[in-house]
Amino acid sequence: MGKIGTKHSLKWSMIRYLPFFLIVAIMGIYIIGFGTNDLQSWYVHRHDDINLYTSIGYGISMLKENQVEVENLSTTRANISYSNLRYFIVFWIICYAQVVLIPVWIIFCVAVTGGIFYNRELKKPINLLLDSSRKIKDNQLDFEIVYAKPNEIGMLCRAFEEMRLALYENNREMWRSLEERKRLNSAFSHDLRTPLTVLKGYTDFLEKYIPGGKITEEKLLSVLSMMNGQILRLEHYTQKMNTVQKLEDIVPNICSISREELFENFSETGKMICGDDFQLKGRSDHENISIDTELVMQVYENLISNAKRYAEKSVVADYSISEDILTISVLDDGKGFTEEALKNAAQPFFRDEKEPDKTHFGLGLYICRILCEKCGGTLTVENYENGGKVTARFFCGSISESR
Repeated sequence: MGKIGTKHSLKWSMIRYLPFFLIVAIMGIYIIGFGTNDLQSWYVHRHDDINLYTSIGYGISMLKENQVEVENLSTTRANISYSNLRYFIVFWIICYAQVVLIPVWIIFCVAVTGGIFYNRELKKPINLLLDSSRKIKDNQLDFEIVYAKPNEIGMLCRAFEEMRLALYENNREMWRSLEERKRLNSAFSHDLRTPLTVLKGYTDFLEKYIPGGKITEEKLLSVLSMMNGQILRLEHYTQKMNTVQKLEDIVPNICSISREELFENFSETGKMICGDDFQLKGRSDHENISIDTELVMQVYENLISNAKRYAEKSVVADYSISEDILTISVLDDGKGFTEEALKNAAQPFFRDEKEPDKTHFGLGLYICRILCEKCGGTLTVENYENGGKVTARFFCGSISESR
């Protein structure tokens, strides 16, 4: 968030308005003071036939005597008439007017200065935050809070924008996850219909021909073998789907592994899957790295198995560790990916037209993509001059630099 400089804080912004307040307040006090004095002099000269100054003391005492009746005023020792008393009251009001007007003027100046400060410094960001809070309450997160002033309100707006952006990303990720699960469930239901339909057809066939002895033992064993194959396919499929459903709950377990151990794991796994047709290349800028070895190896095994299906002669794995990124590229010398496969190979249940294994469910690269994302990386599918290439990247932390 950063710190706010003294010259940009609201306190100093308010201080910058003080000269305006002081100038206007002093000018108003000057005008009120001289204005009431001039008005007092003018009033005295206008009624110079009445000695107002000598009548002030007694007039005040007259006003304080609540028991004195108005008709007896003409007989007082100052011999003040009704008109003299009225003139005296007006003169008294003029004399003390500035006592009231000056505080009123100061309060007015404070209110005006505060209003100007509010309208220029506070009104816009407050309305912006109120409007933003209403939108967030209504789950409308597709907007941006922009307020560039480097003060406390600007810091609050930036914090609010960071919160909105975090909520937006979380909601988008949640929506993506829900949509992905809906797609998986829909595809799961769709793909289950085929083996179930086949099993139902075999069951109807057996119910029709077994009671009459119209089926030979050899044919019966063949049908049962095909039914068993479909059952095994269903078991394998449900196991795969169970794995996919658990992917969203995976939390990487980071641990340290040496460069030599990682290379050995890659080499043994590749040779076990591909035999002598496998070749491993690699380089590393670090002696040790921090990764979730199990997740990385799961992705690696899937990539090697996938490449083995498409390869004609050989599979090559190339890994590198640089700038806290572990990169694993698996290449095969097959026919490469089609245009459709380049776009959708990492999507669930995608099967290429060239797929040699018809029992393949199209979940391997999708699982790899999810696991890479869980580890802060990516999965890319591309063609190169001699076949297909799939690259998995993982974020990793270096423990020590190589010498």
